[in-house]
Amino acid sequence: LLASVVAVAVGAAVAAAFLLTNDSAGTDRVLRRIDLVASVDAVNVDADFSMEGPTTRGAMRLDLDDLRTLVIGEGTLVDDHSLVPACTTFDTANSCVLLADMLGDAVVWFALVPADTVRGRERLTLPGLVDMRENGSLGVLANGWTLRLATPVVRECGDVDTVNLRDFITRFPASASTVGVDLVTDQVTRVDCAD
Repeated sequence: LLASVVAVAVGAAVAAAFLLTNDSAGTDRVLRRIDLVASVDAVNVDADFSMEGPTTRGAMRLDLDDLRTLVIGEGTLVDDHSLVPACTTFDTANSCVLLADMLGDAVVWFALVPADTVRGRERLTLPGLVDMRENGSLGVLANGWTLRLATPVVRECGDVDTVNLRDFITRFPASASTVGVDLVTDQVTRVDCAD
């Protein structure tokens, strides 16, 4: 177990070194590829568990709605929750959604965010996209999270027409729009401009 934890930590450090990139705002940031998005049925944490700081203190066990159980060990990289707040309501089923960068079955990095209040087991609403990568197959949020894009992504902005998703992102980036993530496919399926 210790060897696998060390291997994951080393792998995460190497991956972080290769993922350091320059975003459209001109600031350096690490892109975090989201491999897993899932509603959390139950959370069990060690007595000393904390998500404050760059890594976890203590361990966390998550029962996901797809019947999987994930253990997030001590020292796992955690999001700073600068763009999306952290979920801390561990005593209510499906109040949190896990977004994770995975290495096989191991969690390399994760964020635990509040579920949507409506249809929270089916979708998650996040701030809008700022870029697309890998020939339009990945969308990038302002905080560096990258999520797979469905084909097509529904674009909704009332009477405003956009030519394609790139045009939508250019006209309605980040706080000017939201993305809808499907919790079954783990993909961005829609974008909506802000009211």
